[in-house]
Amino acid sequence: MASREEKSGSSGSAGKLGSGIQGLDVLLEGGFNAGRVVLVLGEPGTGKTILCSQFLHYGVTQKDEKGVFIGINESKSRFLSEMLELGMDFAKLEKDGKFAYVDATEVRRIPEQARVGRIPVGGRELGIVNLMDLIQEAIEKVSPKRVVVDSISDLIFRFPRIEERRPVVLDIVEALEATGATSLLTSELLSTGESRTLQPEEYLAEGVIILRQLRKGIRGIQILKMRGSKIDTRPRPYAIRDKGIEVYATEELYE
Repeated sequence: MASREEKSGSSGSAGKLGSGIQGLDVLLEGGFNAGRVVLVLGEPGTGKTILCSQFLHYGVTQKDEKGVFIGINESKSRFLSEMLELGMDFAKLEKDGKFAYVDATEVRRIPEQARVGRIPVGGRELGIVNLMDLIQEAIEKVSPKRVVVDSISDLIFRFPRIEERRPVVLDIVEALEATGATSLLTSELLSTGESRTLQPEEYLAEGVIILRQLRKGIRGIQILKMRGSKIDTRPRPYAIRDKGIEVYATEELYE
């Protein structure tokens, strides 16, 4: 029989922020470490946005912790609609002043060669600068305890060489760390398997969670690292239900 903590998956403990996701906190030794930046990697359709949204929604509704979602991939209206279908009414939370959605979709549309007035500038670099400005503006406006940036893939993949990408990711991570909030940062998983190449953002985040789509619709979640926590690093199955993600923390995952 599952423990009370496993059933809730959201209780949290001292110095921890509950994830709001059934079963996940069992793998995290009680939740996310406060003030850290955690990277959520996954293939398309694995539920990265849903996981992050549950993290924010739980904080606002159950812990009275304000949240900010910085959306690079989708518009505010689409986000609100999709999350409402899962029972998360972020529009109401925003009206109550407890949540803010920052539409950053224009950041990824900046061309490789852009201009500031008549002066030509590198579009890649300008996109990153604009993103960090949006993060800072959101923090000043809401003073959140939880922040999500979804997703940085379109921005950082413009820098194909690792030596170029690493400082870009570092700037984003440091900008989030400076907020003092607990932050989830999503990106696309480029390869899988034991021999896969680690992505630069994995080295720089203090925690890494991988979501994968396996055979016959089976999904797997794995906590690769979480500094300061004793974690369960074994892959575990999870499902996306009517109310979001559920992690089966005591079940084995067979590929």
